[in-house]
Amino acid sequence: MRRAMLLAGALVLPALPALVAAPAYAVDNVICVNTAVGCDQTVASIPAAIDAADNNAVPDTIKVGPGTYTDGPYTLDGSVQPVTLEGAGAGQTVLALPADPDPQQTLGVNGATVRHLSISMTPTQSSNDRGMALYNGASADHVEVDGLGSTNTQGVTMIDSALTDSEILLDPGATPSTRGIFSEGDNTIADVRISANTGIAVSSAATDTISRVVIRADDAGISVDGGTVEVDNALIDLGDDSGTGLAAANFNPGTTPETIEADHVTIVGGGTGSTGASAYAATPTAKQTAQIVLTNSIISGPVTSLAVQASNDGAQGGNSSAQILVAYTDYDPAATQVTIGANGVGDVFNGPGNLDVVPGFLDPDDDYRLAPTSPLVDAGNPAAGGPALDLDRTPRVVDGDLDLTAVRDMGAYEWHDSTPPDTTLVSAPSGAIRDTTPTFAFGSETGAVFECKVDAAAYAPCTSPFTSPALGQGGHVFMVRAVDAYSNADATPAQRSFTVDTVSPTTRLVRKPGKVVSAPKAKFTFSANEGAATFQCRVDGKKYKPCLSPTKLKVKPGKHTFYVRAVDAAGNVDATPATYRFTKVRTPKG
Repeated sequence: MRRAMLLAGALVLPALPALVAAPAYAVDNVICVNTAVGCDQTVASIPAAIDAADNNAVPDTIKVGPGTYTDGPYTLDGSVQPVTLEGAGAGQTVLALPADPDPQQTLGVNGATVRHLSISMTPTQSSNDRGMALYNGASADHVEVDGLGSTNTQGVTMIDSALTDSEILLDPGATPSTRGIFSEGDNTIADVRISANTGIAVSSAATDTISRVVIRADDAGISVDGGTVEVDNALIDLGDDSGTGLAAANFNPGTTPETIEADHVTIVGGGTGSTGASAYAATPTAKQTAQIVLTNSIISGPVTSLAVQASNDGAQGGNSSAQILVAYTDYDPAATQVTIGANGVGDVFNGPGNLDVVPGFLDPDDDYRLAPTSPLVDAGNPAAGGPALDLDRTPRVVDGDLDLTAVRDMGAYEWHDSTPPDTTLVSAPSGAIRDTTPTFAFGSETGAVFECKVDAAAYAPCTSPFTSPALGQGGHVFMVRAVDAYSNADATPAQRSFTVDTVSPTTRLVRKPGKVVSAPKAKFTFSANEGAATFQCRVDGKKYKPCLSPTKLKVKPGKHTFYVRAVDAAGNVDATPATYRFTKVRTPKG
């Protein structure tokens, strides 16, 4: 069941950036097929476009519109002047060939560039058919090779070329085997996702550089039978099969040294007979050398974590040598196998920093990023150097355990806390206030710091409680955001709107009784220049009390003074109340 999910594209194969078309590059000549955007020439087919490019003396870009094209095979030659084949996007521009019993190659790229398209290998392709060949400085970017169902095929063959931001999907369970990439050396492979029986097979005397790859393989993730591979930030998933994550091995009598230098590689999965990393130099009729250097890595799942085997028949003029040098890596030392026969030397050599612990993945079946509680966070080599980015293309060395020292993690992924903190206002003014320097209190998760701003000012570091600078009359907005220990800032800052009002309201009498009042009560109507004001009234020397307009006063006969003052929403009190003097006389008896 798990294997079926992997083939269907489960989370164990994290998505690479979308394979989408990019704007046309400025070149001297643009030849268009099935598109009419930015063309200098328009032709009916890709072969016609390639022929036109071959017969002029200027750089060319062949732009191919959406559709499936079956008029190949195609050979793009950039050996004389630059040539680029640019599709409308992977899944939109598709190069395909009809079924053919003879070995065939859909696209050959000689020193040229190809990008933003798909290559579809038919399910009946077999016998060393190839989806794409890159050689003599060629480059391919955002290319998808779909060979699901094909057998004994190679998705991409490369020599002295570059493959970036691409996807190769063959059948990991095919018999005979499929190879996602077959390298003959001097290649750069970066940000590529591969599903095949063997992910990357290298056979050369040169050096390949492999960065940020995700490989699902049944037989071998990366296999080297000659040459050197430098690989960093790779995830190799063996599913439930008997494969090997890293194999430096030549089972034929080849004598070119086989070397893998692996940094930040995570090897997971594996069934009966599976191996994390294997250095093999035991072909009887050859003096062989196999070496794997493994640092800052994780082996979790294979039955045998590390295997070393060396020997020969004694007629090869010296010993065969196989060794694995391992440091700052999480693996099970009790699950290693070292088989040194006659005329063989070698061993597993342990350097500093190795661990034997449960890695603590976010999901041990689907997501091989480290959980925040993983013992492998900040457990890698504390020295400087190494790749700058992890498999997610995020910074490699961060202070994951918050001990104030940034140290790399083990494995393909660096743990990052990407969850922003939440900011809470504990106390803050609201509405209208008389304070021109109000104070705000706030909080967040432990270890967070804060940034505050008022109105259009820029965020600046602050602490709780925070007192604002002097503010003018009118409306204002205070905002505060927490920033956690991993530099995540709250994307929804806490905020409070308020109005500063230090101006007293003005009170006026609208209606008042005559100077001599004989009625039982004297009636007053009043107002303020602020609509939200309330009022306080008093008569003579008594205390002010809340009152409403209109108000009626019952007083004893004699001279009296009525006072009324407005109080606005901010609490400002009219310092010059409205005043009215009158005389109350006895009400005549009827």
